[in-house]
Amino acid sequence: MSLVAGFGGQIAAAAERVQTLDGRFLALALALQLGMLGFRALAWRGVLAASYPGQRVPVFRLGCAYAAGVALNAFLPARGGEGAKVGLARMQIAGSSVATIAASLSVVLVLDTILGASLIAAFWGMGLVPALPSIPSVGVAPLVAGVALAVAAAAALTVRRATSTARRLLASAARGVAVLRDPRLYARTVLPYQLAAWGCRIGVVFLVLHAFHIEAGLTTAALVVVLSGVSTAVPVPGGAGSQQILAAYALQGVASTAGALSFSVGMQIGVTVVNTAVGLAAAMLLFRTLRPIAAVRTASTRPAR
Repeated sequence: MSLVAGFGGQIAAAAERVQTLDGRFLALALALQLGMLGFRALAWRGVLAASYPGQRVPVFRLGCAYAAGVALNAFLPARGGEGAKVGLARMQIAGSSVATIAASLSVVLVLDTILGASLIAAFWGMGLVPALPSIPSVGVAPLVAGVALAVAAAAALTVRRATSTARRLLASAARGVAVLRDPRLYARTVLPYQLAAWGCRIGVVFLVLHAFHIEAGLTTAALVVVLSGVSTAVPVPGGAGSQQILAAYALQGVASTAGALSFSVGMQIGVTVVNTAVGLAAAMLLFRTLRPIAAVRTASTRPAR
């Protein structure tokens, strides 16, 4: 009960700090947040264009599908907006399949995972990441052997029971990652946009930190970005709660716990508002309606066949 009251107090404190925020930093952060959404959509569009080289992959309408899915991710647990992205994107590409589009989303996550892991490793080496609690030692060899046997057994069972439908699904999924088989195409149509999106994300955090009068560098902002990405794995809409814990962890020595929590709550609310507004507008454009509730309902229930 005291934990709930304490968290509620931090939300109230964050609301009070809004009055002291520097609007110049927030305006720049808004521009970068919009840029991040655009770059991420362009990167995904590059993946899908490689999957369907003979099809028209519309930039604007696919961007709307992406924005609508991002908005829903803030309200649906376990990143439920990803399913909406798949269904909405399928509507925009004639002859496309759910398996291919779903697999294409994993391509976008590959670089995110590599960059996130690389940054964590670099920060750890620089001594910027506090040591994690030690865990009891276990026999590594028996554990690895057990996992290997389980994976081998599952693979054998899967191959034995594979049907023509399963093979078609695997072929469609392989089509979704076709861009990875052409490094030059990936470097030209996907990589630049993803790197630009990462730069925007780090810039947003850096600017919001300074809007909250927290003097932190780009390295700290990058650490916050990486850890906030980890928080999305928590099956809670928007990673609420986990983001605040990880922000306080990342900002140790830079801001007080109260300041870190106020920053994290304020930023999460701000980003959610921006993403929701953009996603709502995108859904209304996709379904050509001026009724926002109807647009959201249609986007969230659109079946991906």
